[in-house]
Amino acid sequence: MVAILEIKNIGKTFFQANEKFEVIKQANLTINSSDLVSLVGPSGSGKTTLLQICGLLDNPTSGSIIIDGIDASIANDKLRTSIRQNKIGFIYQFHHLMPEFSAIENVALPLLIQGFKKAEALKIASQTLDEVELSDRYNFKPSQLSGGQQQRVAIARAIVAKPKLILADEPTGNLDSELSQKVFDLLKNLVKKHQIACLVVTHNLELAKKTDRIIKIKNGQLSE
Repeated sequence: MVAILEIKNIGKTFFQANEKFEVIKQANLTINSSDLVSLVGPSGSGKTTLLQICGLLDNPTSGSIIIDGIDASIANDKLRTSIRQNKIGFIYQFHHLMPEFSAIENVALPLLIQGFKKAEALKIASQTLDEVELSDRYNFKPSQLSGGQQQRVAIARAIVAKPKLILADEPTGNLDSELSQKVFDLLKNLVKKHQIACLVVTHNLELAKKTDRIIKIKNGQLSE
């Protein structure tokens, strides 16, 4: 196994009205390739903040974050952007698909951003939609898809560029129980198949039990 995500002594502090709030306290975590790890904890415990730090969307106050061997905590903006585009896939509770684009166009977007030619991007996108069992929905727009199908398109978009790491924030939180199970199982299978490291924030303890490890966060501190 190869360490894909390493966070070392990460701290995150906010100041409000001259008062100090430690949202994350000395957090340490390593996730290897093919690892599916869930992050659980009460609302306001720092889950989303930690996920944003791991995705280089926010900066820690202290500590370091290493993604696929690169210390992103000392990287410049250009390198951080490159890491996000080439090594990280994001999945959110709400799919955030482009409403005017078809499923295949939505999935092809990360490849086009990376500089792929349109024909090649669409070819890879179609293969990825096949993996999420949407081979009959290439040209459907998000409004023509069910909630579960929309989230499968979002998963396809997250993995199409073959990232090293997927960060998922309540990826099934907008689905009913049966669909949640199906979509989560699909995500798990793809993580294993493509040997991706994956950190999932979830309130659903039944889904968390399906992951390789459960990390708990409380008062900004991590524990297993």
